[in-house]
Amino acid sequence: MRRVAALHYHPDGYGTAGKPIIGRRVAGEEFLRALVRHGGLQALRALVQDRAQAEAFRAHVAAIDPALDTSAHTYEDPAGFDDAGTIFVPGAAMSTYAWWRRRHRQDAFSLCGVTHTTATDRAMDAIGDLLVAPLQPWDALVCTSRAARGMVQRVLDEQGAYLRDRFGTGRIEGPLLAEIPLGVDTASFAPLPEARRRWRERLGMGVGDVAAIVVGRLSLVTKFTPAPMYLALERAAQGAARRMHLILAGYFEPEQARGVFLDGAAALCPSVTVHHVDATEPMARREIWSAADFFTLPVDNVQETFGLAPVEAMAAGLPVVVTDWDGFRDTVEDGVHGFRIPTVMGGPGADIARRYAAGMDAYSHYVLGASLGVAMDIPRAAEAYRTLVDDAERRRAMGAAAAAHARARYDWAVVIRRYLDLFDELAERRRGGGERAPPQPGREPVPLRPDPLRIFADYPTEAIAGEMRLALAPGAGIEALRARAQVPGVVGRGSLLPTERQFAAMLARLAVGPATAGELAALAPAGRGARGLVWLLKYDLVRRSD
Repeated sequence: MRRVAALHYHPDGYGTAGKPIIGRRVAGEEFLRALVRHGGLQALRALVQDRAQAEAFRAHVAAIDPALDTSAHTYEDPAGFDDAGTIFVPGAAMSTYAWWRRRHRQDAFSLCGVTHTTATDRAMDAIGDLLVAPLQPWDALVCTSRAARGMVQRVLDEQGAYLRDRFGTGRIEGPLLAEIPLGVDTASFAPLPEARRRWRERLGMGVGDVAAIVVGRLSLVTKFTPAPMYLALERAAQGAARRMHLILAGYFEPEQARGVFLDGAAALCPSVTVHHVDATEPMARREIWSAADFFTLPVDNVQETFGLAPVEAMAAGLPVVVTDWDGFRDTVEDGVHGFRIPTVMGGPGADIARRYAAGMDAYSHYVLGASLGVAMDIPRAAEAYRTLVDDAERRRAMGAAAAAHARARYDWAVVIRRYLDLFDELAERRRGGGERAPPQPGREPVPLRPDPLRIFADYPTEAIAGEMRLALAPGAGIEALRARAQVPGVVGRGSLLPTERQFAAMLARLAVGPATAGELAALAPAGRGARGLVWLLKYDLVRRSD
């Protein structure tokens, strides 16, 4: 079945070119490519801020499939999505879109967000807002792992309990929580024998040497603490029959992290030869996997929710050694695709939360403080490393199992199908009804973003009324209007006023004699007519005659 799909488009959310490679950008870029390639789409719509974003969207999609029908609509045209079914939002901040939709029609389409980092104050605020904003039963937040879903549910439970206590209300519901992993283009990670030979020669690796690899952002603050990994690697290297290497493929964030990673390795695992490869260059990022024999990423940081790199490693045919942490607990089967190293967390951390909430600590200090309370089992990690170093057949078998697992569960063709199934479920929910908090006649649909000319009604002497009678000012007419409009500052937001032709119709009617504001306002679109009459009053082109 061919369908129309839609998404909110901002270039920063769907592209990595010329930007630091971070998970949400990689995921967004791959999601859009996969939706176009595997979605069976008839057309793809985009919600954009302006013309520049619309052009960027069309160019982006055309580079993937020039034949696909595309259109872009701004927030002024919600009806442009009435046939789209669901608008995908590349993040958890869905409230703004729900309030925007409410001005139009709450059952016009569904909204579907997705979790990335959930640890920031903005991310947690966005999750909490899901219980206050007009999210409907036919909206969904996709959680990329069981761990991410557990965190989101805890925030919703705590926020919901507070709201019930504060307002004495009963049920407080947010969107549907769905579990769908991130995906990878598994074919693009196929091993490259020639690249392996070239890179290993360049890095000075012997035929029998064994190389571990870390790929991604090299950050103590927002990725992982490298020292425990170094301790485990050194223990594995002691007495090993083969020379061990560690490839750090990525970029240091911030640059000062270079010392943390390289000097730390020199101090804690001197028996392991460490290499840094700048994998921000596309060719290096594509090829460097082939130089390694296994992948490792012992994350201990709450910044992570899914962890895309281990899935990419499995797609590349590498066994993986990761911590039993966040999304890794879903993606890696211990003893089959590699090893998951047990972790322990110690709390409470109320002091960390208090300092972050008060602005005493930056986000970097918050997550780094939380990671102090997380440890992996270093002896178990050393044992896993030693197993993969010493047993080539085990490496091969685990790598083959990992590659098959990645293709079967995490290839984008599979993941996009799960999204489309979710969109179909949301459509069924819309057809079933059950709208929450429908807009009420006479009330503001968006209370905290109200009509300014209504909410500030106590400021003027009076509001323009339909029965107010108006007449032409002496000498007024279309030429006088044009002369006034040429004066700098007289027309500040012309797009909000009637057109010149509509103004001319108002002036022509008044040339016959006085008329009511209601009659004159009807000569222009709703809202603009009354605003245009006040503008004519402002510049003495019409006057009251009652």
